[in-house]
Amino acid sequence: MKQTHVNSIDLNLFTPAIMKKAYSLSKTSLLALFLILSVVFACSDDKDDDPKPVDNNPIVATWELEAITPQTAGTTIPNLALIEAAVPCLYDLKVTFKSDNTITTADCPTAVTAIDTFVPISGATWKVENDNLILTKGTTNQSLKFTQTATELKINVNVPASGTSAAVNAVLNFKKV
Repeated sequence: MKQTHVNSIDLNLFTPAIMKKAYSLSKTSLLALFLILSVVFACSDDKDDDPKPVDNNPIVATWELEAITPQTAGTTIPNLALIEAAVPCLYDLKVTFKSDNTITTADCPTAVTAIDTFVPISGATWKVENDNLILTKGTTNQSLKFTQTATELKINVNVPASGTSAAVNAVLNFKKV
């Protein structure tokens, strides 16, 4: 029996040490967990993206090309009939001026290509200053006079000379979709 008593004493002697060691491990584990979480959250991306400005100009909408007319009555726009024949979807073209000042187009990529040669709309940005619509593509800016109602947008553009024809000012007439 003496041996049993010694084992009992031995266990009693080591029980506080084991408890102290377990308590120490749980404090160490908790501290390690806290440090890991601190590092994870401290290293997360704190940089907030700068909010993009929102332009509330009435031009922000989708507009469908309705007609291309000469700015001066009686003037002929060079090659307009040829363009209309070559681009049958020309008057299906939709241009969207977005509130983040970007432009998107839809429904007639061929028209975008044709118009983009004298009015940069593909991949361009826009802004309005007074009665000027300023289109920017890359490092090139083009300022165009425009007028607008709730349902109509008219943009004055210069159509380059063709052959013996002189350059002509034309009006791109859009209706709000």
